[in-house]
Amino acid sequence: MKKFITSSFRIVFTLLLIYFALYKAGILNSEGREKFINLLKDVNFFYVFAALFITFLLNLSSAIKWKMLLDSRSIKVSLWRTYAYYNIGKFFNLILPTSMGGDVVRIFQLGKFTGKKHTAAASVIVERFTGLITLILFAIIAVIVNMQKFNHDWLTISLGIGAIGLTFVAWLVISENSYKLITKFFGSKNKYVNKFISKIDKLRKPVLEYKNDKNAIIWAMINSVIFQLLAVLNVWLSSLAFSNEIDLITCFVAVPIIMFIMNIPFSIGGIGLMEFGYVFTFSLFSVSPSLSLSTALLIRAKGIIDAIIGGMLNIVVNKNGSVVEEIQNSKIITERVS
Repeated sequence: MKKFITSSFRIVFTLLLIYFALYKAGILNSEGREKFINLLKDVNFFYVFAALFITFLLNLSSAIKWKMLLDSRSIKVSLWRTYAYYNIGKFFNLILPTSMGGDVVRIFQLGKFTGKKHTAAASVIVERFTGLITLILFAIIAVIVNMQKFNHDWLTISLGIGAIGLTFVAWLVISENSYKLITKFFGSKNKYVNKFISKIDKLRKPVLEYKNDKNAIIWAMINSVIFQLLAVLNVWLSSLAFSNEIDLITCFVAVPIIMFIMNIPFSIGGIGLMEFGYVFTFSLFSVSPSLSLSTALLIRAKGIIDAIIGGMLNIVVNKNGSVVEEIQNSKIITERVS
């Protein structure tokens, strides 16, 4: 029953977000639709291809970061293979249910290739974790710099919860004393607390592999900053495909907030949330909603192209059997990721 209520809420929330984006962009009336269609007709393909190239650089940046984390654990995997696995993860993110995402596929495939499942899990978790920390820091800076524009209670509360929650989890994962203290006082008192502690325990074991490797963490953070800068450039070039209404400085401030909104786990597969993030955030800078939605749709289209490339790479890299079936038969889900 609880699962049904949660799923129903997410479906309704997703539909409301889609409605908001379409309404703000004027798609629901004939005049707005005509303006939107004209915007799409006048697309500049030079900037479309430039934005596609930036998408490649974004994936390459993430693959390099992942490879560096693996190198620090003396696991030698080619950049080609980490890039392939990263894109394959994007493919499975698109086609698999939320309970089995692309990161699980990445962990499984790398673990199978190297024979070191625990380190594979650690590298993916640290890669994601450092990226999330960097994103939240960028978003907080953006809000502080433009407090007047971002003066929305729900955004401030969400950002605050994200920052506090991430800090708390990091504290529990890294500090042995804090983990023992929480386990001692709250363990076995509540089934939800027990479930949370169990997940933290599974997270701690692989992440602690990197606890004393400061150079790996520093380089991962530097790479995450580069990724965020490329993400800003990605949105700017995508918007230029339709109009020069959005300048680069606006993107530097708006994009971290957009990406933070996109990571709020309320909608189904991020559908509607991404479009809402673009329309809502850029509207604070007086950007037309139709341009904001066009930019979001182009970036979503590039994401689908990414996933298709990942699907083709999956055929090339994994010629034997079904990856999904192998994962379902593997203990990695229950032992390290669930």
